[in-house]
Amino acid sequence: MSGKPVSSRWIGEPLGKERQHRLNRFRTHGPCCCVIEIRRHGTRVPVGWHPHHGQTSAVTANHPSDPSTYGRSFVDVYDAWYANSFETDAAVETLARLAGAGPILELGVGTGRLALPLARTGVRVLGLDASQEMLDKLAMIDPTESVVPVLGDMANIEHSLRAADLNDRFSLVFCAFNTLLNLESFAALAQCFQGSREQLLSGGRVVVEAFVPIDESLIPDQSLSPAHVKSDAAVFIETTYDRSNSRLHGRHIEVQPGVVKARPWSVLICGPDQIDAAAQAAGLVLVERQSDWFGTPFSEESTAHVSIYAPTE
Repeated sequence: MSGKPVSSRWIGEPLGKERQHRLNRFRTHGPCCCVIEIRRHGTRVPVGWHPHHGQTSAVTANHPSDPSTYGRSFVDVYDAWYANSFETDAAVETLARLAGAGPILELGVGTGRLALPLARTGVRVLGLDASQEMLDKLAMIDPTESVVPVLGDMANIEHSLRAADLNDRFSLVFCAFNTLLNLESFAALAQCFQGSREQLLSGGRVVVEAFVPIDESLIPDQSLSPAHVKSDAAVFIETTYDRSNSRLHGRHIEVQPGVVKARPWSVLICGPDQIDAAAQAAGLVLVERQSDWFGTPFSEESTAHVSIYAPTE
């Protein structure tokens, strides 16, 4: 499963703005991260400056592979940074159509961008997230719990639901905007598909939205580029590619006068074919694939995919 990813249209500025936009689309989604704060005596840190060259005044250093770390460090900026990055209305329309009468389970519910409008259609919605901080933010937005919050790991869905004393089965399990690829390994990805299939009602579907990676040979060993997020600070993305494990490690470097915050993250470089293989190993088969939530046909030029899977039995 760890072979060369299928081709995509994104690598960096030299390949054009659209490709850079798509790279930013998956990099800026906010994979697992922690926060390191460095104070520089009121001076503005140069773009190429490395945070470890400064004095560290505060460190929150959970390992990036800890599934709870992402929310702990991105919850304060997530909604503001990525408000314009999503196809929310189209996604909700598609997901509601697929779910029918429900119930629905979202993996990586975050602050409820998709789960809340789905719940407003009258369908029962459960939202699983590894981050208590994200679920706390969701609770502030949704105090009546129209979305049922579940703290847990999407690589172990059954355990997470059982720990919350929930026994629902679902007409739809979905994982949007690259969240699936935040998982630690290809094995965890396969476990997520297995758990999703086991929770489906008869006729249920599993839906994944993810980027399409470029050819592995074109991924730079290291890169530094501006992040296209809505922020008053200067934000840059620094990446390092681990070819042996098909994993891109990065961090968002947020620069403000006197302070630099580095938010490390890590994401699997995994193309549609590899995702299909993981789904197939879990007893799921691809039934439909599009380039986006608007229903644009998938092609060799697609930079993202919305893939719908059904049980093979």
